[in-house]
Parts: sequence; C-alpha cells; structure tokens
Amino acid sequence: MGWFNKLATKYILTPEKMAENELRDTRLGLYQSERQLLEAEMRVDYYRNVLSFLEAISVDGVESVAESQRSKLPSQPQIPQRRAPDLSSYRGGA
Repeated sequence: MGWFNKLATKYILTPEKMAENELRDTRLGLYQSERQLLEAEMRVDYYRNVLSFLEAISVDGVESVAESQRSKLPSQPQIPQRRAPDLSSYRGGA
C-alpha cells in the first residue's frame, strides 16, 4: 500500500504544482503574444512601404519611380560577409 501512496502523492495536484503549471502556461502565452505583436509590426511596415510606393507611382509616374529605384540599387550585388570559425584549435582537425 506504500507504493500506492507514493504514486498518489506524486500525481496529486497541490497548489504549488498548480502554480507551476499556470506559470508555464502564462510564459507560453506571453511568448506567443510577443511573437504575434512582432509579426503584426512587420505587416504594418510592409503595407506602409507598399502604400508609399504606390502613392509615389500615382504622383510621379512609373518611369520616375523606376529611375529613383535604380539609383538606390548598388552596382554590384551585396554578398553577405560571413566569418568562418577558426578550426585550427580543433583537436580532431589537421
């Protein structure tokens, strides 16, 4: 009967266990809300950029906007600079 009591005390809901569960659920809810907020901000920025682009086309015309966009582009494509890790101190390497 002792093993049954141990099993019951392991799975019985105490206020501390309930608080731990609520804390975990609340942290998850906060994380999800922050992620949704960041996604909403990105959507707002996207639509603002599209709106300003379309307004510029309607006011200045397509050719003018295209010329201004071409002047903003770099002449050579940008290759991201990525540093490789120093593997000389790696023991398995040569």
